Amino acid sequence: MLALVTSLALLQQAAPASAAPASAVVAAPANQELNVLHWWTSSGERAAADLVAARMAEQGLRWVDGAVAGGGGGGAIKVLNERTLRGQAPQVAQLNGQALREWAELGLLLRLDGVAQKRDWQRTLFPQVMSQLNVRDHVVAAPLGIHRINNLYINLAVFRQLKLEVPSDWAGVARAATALRAAGITPVGFSDEPWQVATVFEALLLGEAGPALYQRMVVQRDLQAFEDPALERAFRRLREWRNWAASASSGGGSNAPANPGERRWTDLVADFAAGRSAMLISGDWVRGELGMLGLEGGNDFDCKAVPGTAQAHLFSIDTLAMLAGDNSRQAAQEKMAELLGSATLQISYNRIKGSVPVRRDVPVDELDICAQRSYRLFANPATPRVPSLVHRMAFDEVGKNAFIETVHRFALDPNQTPAAAQKRLQALLRALGPRSLKATP
Repeated sequence: MLALVTSLALLQQAAPASAAPASAVVAAPANQELNVLHWWTSSGERAAADLVAARMAEQGLRWVDGAVAGGGGGGAIKVLNERTLRGQAPQVAQLNGQALREWAELGLLLRLDGVAQKRDWQRTLFPQVMSQLNVRDHVVAAPLGIHRINNLYINLAVFRQLKLEVPSDWAGVARAATALRAAGITPVGFSDEPWQVATVFEALLLGEAGPALYQRMVVQRDLQAFEDPALERAFRRLREWRNWAASASSGGGSNAPANPGERRWTDLVADFAAGRSAMLISGDWVRGELGMLGLEGGNDFDCKAVPGTAQAHLFSIDTLAMLAGDNSRQAAQEKMAELLGSATLQISYNRIKGSVPVRRDVPVDELDICAQRSYRLFANPATPRVPSLVHRMAFDEVGKNAFIETVHRFALDPNQTPAAAQKRLQALLRALGPRSLKATP
């Protein structure tokens, strides 16, 4: 990864900024067109991106779309690498967490210190957000929203119909799953797509380990922390959750192996919205999609925390980086960055996307009840805010991908024990060494 990004840095310095594709030719001057590479392709994500594009147009800027499908962002990062190597880098790219840091440290990103100072981001943004934007004392990206990962979604219509109690712990979840299957409803939505499996797992790990131990694992990279029995329990919990994804028509009991397949996360949301499944663990991008389907948080669905994580906020932060080029579009890039951090756009964008604003000075009562809970929890100084490993807030790409692969292999192999999976993960992390486990300070 380091060699690849180094090559990107050298080629980026030598290559001119890419021209807008023919399909993007409009009346606006070329230096006001910004090609934006991202992975927001669901209905909710697309609507949020379209809103940003509309606000840009009001300021004379044109969003030239470069969407790459894939909820985990892996495909988009590969396309970004390839385009940059060809000398056709976009002017703007979705780069989060450690990926953002890697590109910035090699001088590939435009510094936005002037924008941050002009708009007083140091005062208006949450400190955790500013920490993500800063690399070597320079602001290198513009923030969009904060996602909470450790959400347990409950289809309230289904629970009301069956007169089920909304669970507050794992015993309640198990009771509900048994009753749902008996009623012919698949208890939980689950996909075997690697990033989705690992997203569920890190939320379960937070519940089993607690914030302090989770921080030792993910932030401090303490390899001894991975010897704790909580890790084995999290693997066991993952298998249990996946088995509840077995459909009622499969005829299996609670121990029947599930075979969900690698379904898109939007398909899981559609099943949940239609009542074909009743519980779902995922990030709050799900809320954006449910909103597009006409469902309202607190009325049609509840957004509880994964059991054991109610007081913690497992977060990821969406950011757009401005790629350095020949400076011909720097003014447009800075103008876009300024817009992204504005209070007005923060409210309107995050209301659609399902995330919450990065600013400390916005009227959150305009958001739905689920977003208000997430925002106020994140804003509370006493809240343990823990970074998502799967969504690039902690390990670099090599370490993240290795973690995801290990968890994914366990999920698909019913013969691998939780204890064996724990040992495999420990060995893998030791082999990677400290460089691949480097986290944002």
